[in-house]
Amino acid sequence: MSDKLPDFIDPLLFAERRTVLSGALEIAALERLSDLVLVKDGDVEIEAQFGKEGKRAVISGTIKATLELACQSCLQALSWPIDLKFKLGVVSSLQEAEQLEIDCEPLLFDGEKVSLNALIEDEILLALPDYPRHEYDCILQRSSKDADFDDESQTKTHNPFSVLAKLKKTGE
Repeated sequence: MSDKLPDFIDPLLFAERRTVLSGALEIAALERLSDLVLVKDGDVEIEAQFGKEGKRAVISGTIKATLELACQSCLQALSWPIDLKFKLGVVSSLQEAEQLEIDCEPLLFDGEKVSLNALIEDEILLALPDYPRHEYDCILQRSSKDADFDDESQTKTHNPFSVLAKLKKTGE
C-alpha cells in the first residue's frame, strides 16, 4: 500500500509485483478535468490494484470524488458525485484488445511509462455526462425566483399581425 502516488507507472512491473496504490490526486493537477469544473479545490480519491489474469496484466480500482459542474440548463453550480469502478487490461495491440474479457477496457501500452494522472482523468471524463443538469426543472424554479412581474402582463402577448387585422377591418 502506498500513500504517495507516483506520477508515472509501469503497468507490467506493477502487475508483476501486485502493487496497490491508494491516495488522493488534486483536481487542479488534472488539467482537462479542471477546465470543466467550477471549483478546482478538492481531491479525487483513488485506489488501484495491479495484478494478473492469466498472462495479462490488469489494473482495477475505484475512483471517488465530488465535482462542482455547471448545470447546462441554468448555468448554476451542480454537485456531481463520482463513485466508479474501473478495470483495464494492458494490451500492446488492437488484436489483443479484441480478445479482452467483456468487463475489461483496453489500456494500450507501448513500453513507455503511463501517466497515472492521465489514466485517472480519462476514467473520470468518460463517466461525466455530456450535458450535466439538475434533477429538477431548474429553469422554472429560477424564472419564478427572478421574476418581478404581474401575471396579467404575462398572459397578454403582443401579436405582430394585429396591425394587419385593423387594416383589414377598416378597409384601408
